[in-house]
Amino acid sequence: MARLSKHEQIVKGVLMSIEDQLVERGQMLPSINQMSNELGFARKTIDKAYGELKDRGLVESRNRRGFFVSTESVDQTVRVALVMYEFRPFQEVFYNVFRQSVGENVQVDTFFHHNNLAVFEDIVSKVSGRYGLYVVAPIVDRRVPKILGQLMENRLLLIDRYINISEHKAHVIQEFEESTFAILSSKLDRISKYRRVEVFFRQDAEAAYPQEILSACRRFSTLNRIQLKIHDRYASGTLEKNVLYLTIGDNDLWSLLEDCIDRGFVLGEDIGILSHNESRIKKIVHGGISTWSTDFGQMAEVAARFVLERKPKRITIPTVFIDRNSF
Repeated sequence: MARLSKHEQIVKGVLMSIEDQLVERGQMLPSINQMSNELGFARKTIDKAYGELKDRGLVESRNRRGFFVSTESVDQTVRVALVMYEFRPFQEVFYNVFRQSVGENVQVDTFFHHNNLAVFEDIVSKVSGRYGLYVVAPIVDRRVPKILGQLMENRLLLIDRYINISEHKAHVIQEFEESTFAILSSKLDRISKYRRVEVFFRQDAEAAYPQEILSACRRFSTLNRIQLKIHDRYASGTLEKNVLYLTIGDNDLWSLLEDCIDRGFVLGEDIGILSHNESRIKKIVHGGISTWSTDFGQMAEVAARFVLERKPKRITIPTVFIDRNSF
């Protein structure tokens, strides 16, 4: 049997101490300097061992105060901090697929920032050093790269939105502007039959609507001389025939459909509706709503592979049009 390396000896010693309940959850481990002096090992050897234990979710570091036992079980292989916007239907798809794909031996703790920068910064500060890996849906803000600098780059995966963090090598995201423009352009003949296009696009930070979608709509309408109106929200009772409505948020969609039912309008004939982000309910409500959307299940599977394999990749999940004849 091969002899254990020095750092493997340390890892095994901590594992046995946890398993034999010689140390408790929350108990502070000896510092790197203390361990180095007592064992006669190099500091980098101790650091490597503690790093492996942290990756496996067995210990955590707390604001440079030291390393602490974070579990009562040695079966836990890794702890993941999953930081998301909020629990919208399409993000629920991501969570469910991600949780299933990483397996039972991975602990996933989920946090929601609601596109609030102060909340986001507080979450990052609290999880920093306490997890082996970080899967983060970032806020698009110039201050965010600095905030994320608290997390170790090789343990961070960005999901959903792209932000530029120097030479960061790991993300699985969607693209908004060119994909939206391409899908609208491919449906020009169908869109041209309407008197105009109306987009409901909230500009407040809490909504977190991608500005790139609005840019694509403006570019498409200007290039093709299509009348475009942009509203913050849909106002109940303002539904008109021969108008194509584009919804980003689901509340506007439900209000539109309610008015459509009340007035007896037929989707695809009297009015048109195209909705961003696929969800199960859009497959069945009102005979089905056409959508343009990335595949959040595929995004979750790629994110899970990063957790399990630790191989950083830059991947953009395609955005596709799903036709249900609602326009």
